[in-house]
This record gives sequence, structure tokens and C-alpha cells, in this order.
Amino acid sequence: MALFIEGGSVLLKYIPIFLMSGFKFMVGVGMSMAMGLSFWEQFLVTTTGGIGGVIFFTYLGAQVRAWIARRRGRPVSGFTSQRWAVLWERYGLWGVALLTPPILSPPVGTAIALAFGSSRRQVALRMSLAMVLWGLVFAGVWDWLQNLW
Repeated sequence: MALFIEGGSVLLKYIPIFLMSGFKFMVGVGMSMAMGLSFWEQFLVTTTGGIGGVIFFTYLGAQVRAWIARRRGRPVSGFTSQRWAVLWERYGLWGVALLTPPILSPPVGTAIALAFGSSRRQVALRMSLAMVLWGLVFAGVWDWLQNLW
């Protein structure tokens, strides 16, 4: 992974992927594929972005939620609806963590886990492990598909 190209920083191309992976992991994966990143580049950028999003929303989510509520002029709806309760009862924290990267998103998965009483430490740990797992899967599948062509 080259850090500099033609006097400009290559790191700048990773920042949008990193940030997007923290909000919607699959979009970050798609961006990394579109940019033609290698296996390790894709894995490292999307996974660290996803983990960064989980850490951010785990520890600063309440402040973000309060800020959104102030801007909207009304409270943000909770994540304890019947649909999320069924998901939580069936699969628990591990289920939500494993569904977060491919289906949910770091903010939504984190909010669900915290709304149902999980500790911040456990949310951060399990969601981070899920990001690593899915990062390996998506980077590996993409690398395999590239080698077919």
C-alpha cells in the first residue's frame, strides 16, 4: 500500500471510504471495490472505518441523537419497536453485531444494542469483531472475483 503518489497523498483516497464505512459499511465496501483497492487496502480501510463508526456511535451516540433532536425540534424515535425487539429476542447482541455490517449499519446496530441494555464495552467489542469478520469476507470475495477476470 503506497502512501504517496506523484507528490500527493494517497491517504486522501482512503478517507471517504473510511468515513462511509463508519456510517454504512456496505457502501464503503462498494466504494473500495469501485476504486480497485487491493485485498489488504480494502480490508484495512473498510474495517477500520466500520470499527471507527461503532466506537463513535457507542460512546458519542447520545450526544449525536440530542443534536439531531434539537435540529429537528422533536425527539428522535427509539429503537425499541416491535421489529427490533423480535430481532433482539431471537439473536441477541451477537446476532445484531453480525447483521450490522451487511444489513444494518454501524449507527443502527449500535443504537439497537444499546437500547436493549448492552454495555458499551460489549457493544464495541462484538461489533468490532463482526466488522473484522465481514471485512475479511467481503475483501476475500472481491479479491477472488477479480482473479477470475
